Amino acid sequence: MRSIVVLLSSAALALAQSSNTTTITTLASSSTSSISSTITSTSASIITVAQDGSGQFTAINPAISFAQNSGYPTVTIKAGTYSETVSVVATQTVTIIGENSSPSDYTQNKVTISNSSGPVTIASNNVLGISWRNLNFLNAATTGTTYAVSLRGTKNAFYDCSFVSAGAGAITSTLGITLISGGYVEGTDKVFYSYPGMYVYGTTITATSSSALLVYSKGVTVSSVFYNSTVVFDSCSLVQKASSTNTAVYLAAPNNAGSQAVYRNTSMASFIAAAGVHPSASTYADYYGEFETTGAGSYSSNSASRSTYDHLLTASQMSAWSIASVFANSFPPYATTDLTWIDSKVLLAIQNGESAQISSVSSSSVASSTASTSSAASSTASSLTASATLSSATSGSITSNSTSVSLSASSTSASCTASATLVVSTSPGACEYSNVTAALAALPADSEAKTIQIKAGTYTEQLSITRNGKVTLIGETDFANDYTQNKVIIEFSNGELTSAGEDESTPVIYVKKSNDNSGLAVYNIDFINTYTQTKNTAALAADFYGNEIAAYGCSFVGFQDTLLANKGTQVFSNSYIEGSIDFIWGYSTAYFHQCYIAINTPGACISAQSRSTSTSTGGYVFDTCYITGTSTYGSTTGLSYLGRPYSNYSIAVYMNSYIDSQINSAGWSIWQTGNPQTSNVMFGEYNNSGPSSWQATTARASFATNLTEAQAQSYTLSTWIGDTTWLDTTAYDYVPSYALSGATTTTSNSTTTTTGVATATSSGVTSTATINAHPDSGTVPPAGAVLVSTNGEVNGSYSNVTAALASLPNDSTNQTIFIYSGTYTEQLPDIDRTGALRIMGYTTAAPGLSYLNNTVTITYAHGLSVSPLPTGHSDAETATVSTASNRISWYNVNIINSDNLDGLESSYVTLAASIYGNDIGFYAVSMVGWQDTLLTGATAGYQYYESSYIEGAIDFIWGYSKAYFKGCTIGAKRASSAMTAQSRASSSAIGGYIFDQCLFTTASDATVDLTQSVYLGRPYSEYALVVVKNSYLDDCIEPAGWKVWSATDTRTDYITFAEYNNVGAGAWQYNTAAREAFENCTLLTSDTYPLSTVMDSTSWIDLTYFDSISTPQPTVATTTTTNITVSGNSTYDGTTPPAGAFVVSKTSITGLTTYDTIQSAMDAMPTSSKTNATIFIYPGTYEEQLIVNKSGTTIFQGYSNATDDYSQNQVIITYSYGVDTQSDESNSDSATVYATGNYFYAYNINFRNDNGTAQDIASLGFAVKSSKYASLYACQVYGNQDTLLINGYFFAFKSYIEGNIDFIWGSGAGYFLSSTIAPNADDINITADKRAANTTLAGFVFDQCTVEPATGYSGFTSVSLGRPWNDLARVAYIDCSLDSMIEAAGWNEWSKSTPLTDLVTFGEYHNYGAGSGICSRANFSEQLSDADVVQFELGSFFTITTWINFTAIDVQPFTVGIGSAPTACASSSSTVSVASSTATLSSSTLSSSTVSTSTVSSTTSTSSILTTSSSSSSIVPTTYYVTKTVTDKETLTTSYTSADVTSIATVLVTEDDGATVTPSPVTKTTTEKDSTTVLSTSTVAGATSTVKVTTIVSIISTVTPAPTTITDNEGSTSTVTILSTPKGSTVSSKTTITQVPTATKTTTIKGSTVTVTSTSIKLTTKTTSTTITCIPTAGSKARRDIGERAAASGVTITATSTFVTYVKTTSIGEPGSTAYATVTSTSTIGSVTTLKAATSVITATSLVGKTSIVTVSEAAATVSSIKTSSVVATVTAAKSTVTVVDSAVSTQTITSVLAKSTTTVFATVTSKGASATVTVTAAPITTTTVVKSTSTVFKTSTKTSKGAASCTA
Repeated sequence: MRSIVVLLSSAALALAQSSNTTTITTLASSSTSSISSTITSTSASIITVAQDGSGQFTAINPAISFAQNSGYPTVTIKAGTYSETVSVVATQTVTIIGENSSPSDYTQNKVTISNSSGPVTIASNNVLGISWRNLNFLNAATTGTTYAVSLRGTKNAFYDCSFVSAGAGAITSTLGITLISGGYVEGTDKVFYSYPGMYVYGTTITATSSSALLVYSKGVTVSSVFYNSTVVFDSCSLVQKASSTNTAVYLAAPNNAGSQAVYRNTSMASFIAAAGVHPSASTYADYYGEFETTGAGSYSSNSASRSTYDHLLTASQMSAWSIASVFANSFPPYATTDLTWIDSKVLLAIQNGESAQISSVSSSSVASSTASTSSAASSTASSLTASATLSSATSGSITSNSTSVSLSASSTSASCTASATLVVSTSPGACEYSNVTAALAALPADSEAKTIQIKAGTYTEQLSITRNGKVTLIGETDFANDYTQNKVIIEFSNGELTSAGEDESTPVIYVKKSNDNSGLAVYNIDFINTYTQTKNTAALAADFYGNEIAAYGCSFVGFQDTLLANKGTQVFSNSYIEGSIDFIWGYSTAYFHQCYIAINTPGACISAQSRSTSTSTGGYVFDTCYITGTSTYGSTTGLSYLGRPYSNYSIAVYMNSYIDSQINSAGWSIWQTGNPQTSNVMFGEYNNSGPSSWQATTARASFATNLTEAQAQSYTLSTWIGDTTWLDTTAYDYVPSYALSGATTTTSNSTTTTTGVATATSSGVTSTATINAHPDSGTVPPAGAVLVSTNGEVNGSYSNVTAALASLPNDSTNQTIFIYSGTYTEQLPDIDRTGALRIMGYTTAAPGLSYLNNTVTITYAHGLSVSPLPTGHSDAETATVSTASNRISWYNVNIINSDNLDGLESSYVTLAASIYGNDIGFYAVSMVGWQDTLLTGATAGYQYYESSYIEGAIDFIWGYSKAYFKGCTIGAKRASSAMTAQSRASSSAIGGYIFDQCLFTTASDATVDLTQSVYLGRPYSEYALVVVKNSYLDDCIEPAGWKVWSATDTRTDYITFAEYNNVGAGAWQYNTAAREAFENCTLLTSDTYPLSTVMDSTSWIDLTYFDSISTPQPTVATTTTTNITVSGNSTYDGTTPPAGAFVVSKTSITGLTTYDTIQSAMDAMPTSSKTNATIFIYPGTYEEQLIVNKSGTTIFQGYSNATDDYSQNQVIITYSYGVDTQSDESNSDSATVYATGNYFYAYNINFRNDNGTAQDIASLGFAVKSSKYASLYACQVYGNQDTLLINGYFFAFKSYIEGNIDFIWGSGAGYFLSSTIAPNADDINITADKRAANTTLAGFVFDQCTVEPATGYSGFTSVSLGRPWNDLARVAYIDCSLDSMIEAAGWNEWSKSTPLTDLVTFGEYHNYGAGSGICSRANFSEQLSDADVVQFELGSFFTITTWINFTAIDVQPFTVGIGSAPTACASSSSTVSVASSTATLSSSTLSSSTVSTSTVSSTTSTSSILTTSSSSSSIVPTTYYVTKTVTDKETLTTSYTSADVTSIATVLVTEDDGATVTPSPVTKTTTEKDSTTVLSTSTVAGATSTVKVTTIVSIISTVTPAPTTITDNEGSTSTVTILSTPKGSTVSSKTTITQVPTATKTTTIKGSTVTVTSTSIKLTTKTTSTTITCIPTAGSKARRDIGERAAASGVTITATSTFVTYVKTTSIGEPGSTAYATVTSTSTIGSVTTLKAATSVITATSLVGKTSIVTVSEAAATVSSIKTSSVVATVTAAKSTVTVVDSAVSTQTITSVLAKSTTTVFATVTSKGASATVTVTAAPITTTTVVKSTSTVFKTSTKTSKGAASCTA
């Protein structure tokens, strides 16, 4: 800061002392005369720059910065060449003027800014109104950063300036608007580049390369609107440079959609291409036009040849291209209608020209514009679809001998004579060749190295290369790393009988370099011999003869003798070689590296190598290759061989390779019977893997050798071929896209490096001012940074990080790599350099502040099985990112190892980062893997992680280094695993992990409930050190906190596992007993691990945010819409087997290998989890029971003519087997098809179980195992009970499910879209769901389904949508058609005795049809709101949906608002009889309480309920109050701090139960869930609060604490059993109240927290009155494991009332308090143990159609009751919790006055008690949880008509 003050003071002083008169030149660009004005520096209005020190500054950059920051409007620059990079960042308007002799003539400019890194950069989008006059901008660089100016921001203006670049992209512009007037622009190619929004007037323009592009631009999307990039050239001159002979310069070409360029009144020289615009204009939505252009290159001179995409515009159309229109319709927010910033004379000249054009238009017809500068007005922006990209410098490239070689469209010379590089194209331009043969013929015989670049296309020719001098062939590709994205094919058809000895006449490419050792290099070309495969016929793809021949990323495809590695030395890297007999053969010394070797015919031999003697050179080595069969090979195994000896001295070695099942167990074959030629061969193998690799039990051929590690060293690259300096090691070391460890071939989306990128050098500008300095911006690269962008789209950038790393000098300079937004699929090499390195990812947030805004991802899939760890391999080799040197810092990059993210492979490590070296820092970086995500590898290294995210499953932060984690989030994905595994060699060794202000939580993509199941760490060594301090430990942390290494190897002797000052449910203070029981962890009393003492030093750490970091908090679930949009098609060809499918058919099919059973086809499938297997099944009924257990993906596809209609399926898989549901056998054993493998897909298959319809017999049609994935498309599933079992993840589309009892059931997650659910029996439940926990993402969703009787069935009336298998069941029907068979209640309990309905989620949303009525729905179901239904959207319901085949789905999953809301129900009233009860509460005393409340809107209604009982004695009438509290969406937070508390409560409950006597004694017993809210009031001195009590009786109690008041929420439920007797009968009642416990043990502990769940409810009331005319007889539904309903008869009057109240709870901390549990409440203070209380059952006379049983937990208490002779009832008090309720509680009070009744004798029964323990802890911590719920109160009155008889069936 001090130096800045000095600088400003010096500048100000210089200004103050300046009294001289400075002459500057002002320019009116349209003027032809020189205008000079003299300005006297008496006012500080001008800053002067002069190299001789005569001005205030000697450099331009600080002068501009000072002028902008100090309000000076002008900077003048005296004559000279300034070799600096001028970077404008500030937004203040300023004009920069260069000294000149004639201000309107750029040739007289005297100021040149020259720099090979770019003379001028507008470095901020916010720059506004910078004007430049009379300046020359020069960049002499031919590669790398070649622009003269790089522009962005708005209102940039250049007057009479010169822009010269020796490379491409002279004027590069990102978003903004610019005017160029009266200047000169020169570049080799792409002169105006990127996203220009520009008006160029009166300017001379040239390009110096043939086939160059003047404009190469593209549009961009801003705020979801696509905008075109527009350049208008007005009154310009396109001239050929005097010394140049270049031709075919194109006016424009699209870099992508949205490119626009218009030339008006512009002269064009003859070097302009006759077509005008480049042919690639046909591939994108772009627009180019000319108006009144002149000269030999103009439209009028070349109209016959002009491209159809070059439009000849009329005067009327030019209004769309006026300067006002161009700038008004440019990119937001830079677009402007203000033109006052433009020099007035220049603007006048431009507008005068426009007016002249407009006046030339006939007034009677003014045509509308045909194009627009923005997509909003452009009809062309979306009318064209891109089909190809320009085949030029954006194509793939390679690096050869450290020289970057790129594809370009330039010709060799004007006369087409050969130069260093020739170009071949299927559509050749000037001086390009139409075939490779012609280009080869044009090469001179001068022994010089020559290159031929071949553009995309198929070339049918046979090549012969025999010239002296190296030849390099480069094919265009999108991915240079391997062959998978090659765009060049050279093919030829030629075959000869091997007996003819003409093999060498057949190859597609023939190379013979016998006269010199200059060599050959071939990149990314596919050589294919298309000759029909014929036995004993050679059809070669290549014949290579000579030394130093290499192929990188090529393909060689043939049949027999495909690749002749003839003589000499050859290397093949990342290439594909396919054939049959001896398809790699010859005599040379050849090395095959990372190649994909594919056998296309069983019985083949891969290699046939020959040496004439034991001392002869030669032999083949296959290192890290993948050996397998092609898709045409078939499913047979063990029929092919690694090789056979072409001579007795043959050598072939396979090492570190994957050998698939096609290879015979012998491995190797003899030459032929009678002539084995095996006596002196070396057929070696070492460290291979795969099913046919040499294992201990493998019976290998006797002449094969299992090499030792020492022997294998003789076959490494340098040892085997000798000198390697001629190799392109960059291309050789590329990581291919396909796996080399057992995975099937995949195509990578990675991009290759582009040419012309900046390379950091030691002599250049270092990228950071100081080592690891904090970045100034997340969007603007620092000066000197090496740039990376996807596809190299940013000028001067590399297309991948690997290439950028390779460009760095290995010296002590500080370097920066800046990565633009995108996903980069690559595995980075070890970062190992001397100097410091900073790697920055583009972010719109402050750099290093948060990983949440990261836009850069580096991802790669590489795993390694460590059970056991293969010899020669290590975990670290799987890392996506690796470091090996010091002082490396990362900012805002996501690092992912995408292999095994679902954890399906066990003992399989997948590192995201392997960090070796010292002083390594990560800031706002995200790392994701499964096992061993982050390796801190250096045993003496220090690392720092800040505001980063680290996710994994097993030991995912592990290693040896000393690492400090600050403000990080640690996300776990697997239960019973540890987050850390640290190791130190001794107690004094460097190492250990310190977590400071970190969040330990469940990863957002975890698929299982991790509550209390994850450990903070386990010891990797007995000296492990892990400290967690000041952090938030979420509820996923296991109470013990830590674990041992293993049961047999604890490693706990010297460990340090310590915690300090943490919070959260997993913190020590809430799990003290479990922590202490572990015995190997410590609770610290102070922070003894500060950063300053933990690290070696802090000088290398970026501490910008250290002191301002807040501890991350757990994610609070929010309701968001995550719907998935689909655009697939369910109609496709279902009659043709896919390529590579295993075909099943009842009859043989000519030309196809078929299997007669599905099981036999499954047996033939590959077992690898990395391969997919498709079984195509022809029509028929297949009687089989199948277990699909392949660990990878299995696909069943049934033959179908109508793939979108399950009713037309022709393939049936059927089996008849049932399992007794009461037996020990698993129901899943009956499944016709059971999917137990990882992924299963079925298309147009009917799955049937025809076992019959016997009750309690499960007959499953289909089942999916837990944690596995299965999806059905247009399938049918038939069965009886339990038809479809879903324990894993299941998706059905346009499918049909039929069955009866619980026929869709399980504990998994099932989603049914547009399917038919068809019961084939009445009185059944469709679903039976259960979940492991209320947070488990499971259940069933029916989306836009049809629920109707099965085909052939009708008349059903009592079908239920489902019943709960446990009380956490979760089922939703959304926008479904529900047939009238659905009963009014809609849903059922599990059984009468076990309803399991308390916590279920049974939801409906906008259903329709006769069965969709909501007015009589069960009270445990709900009509979902818009907010509630979001959880069931497809994207929310499943954590991941990538396993669903959306390409076959053409029905959009529901979104919120689908369908129509159901009609509301009318309300009714009834009279309800309620027994009375009283209760007495003792006082509670609390002190120093602080309560915060929230206001709740509510309504209160009061009604009177009269209860009458008759008996032999009278009883005083009692007034009974029932309070209903309606609370909607309430959040209540209470912080409670108090002194010692004594709480004693005693409850006396007195029941007065009336009796009803009716004639004809008949008793019906039903079970009702009866819950109400009772208002309990406690009174204390000075304040009053309200107690909410859940009970069925009135409990009015008075509490007199002092001096404060709390509100106790007491909960109890009483149920009354009434035995009614007809006239003259005696009525007796007995009341039993069981209370547990009877004793209370109180323990006081310092520092604890009370966490109580607060629930707010919305209560509605529905009342129904029913009169029946007969007495029903017995009847029940047939359901699995459900009891029969009780019979009912006689005349009975029944009144029932159901009230449900949910109690809001809160967190209260009470230091040093003592509490006693009471009969009516359980106060959870600290850690509370509540003993299981009694369960009461209400048995009452009722004819209610739906009944429920309520089971509640009782608090510890003793209750006295008095025996009565009138009514028998059992009463249970509900569980309640101490809480504080806000003052705005709404109540509804119902008052009932009881008449005199019969005297009742009561007996008191007290159950045996137990002890309850209450723990009270200090340190108040408040946790508030708000649960929204909706409750429905049903009031039902059923009356029987007088004299009614029994009902008949």
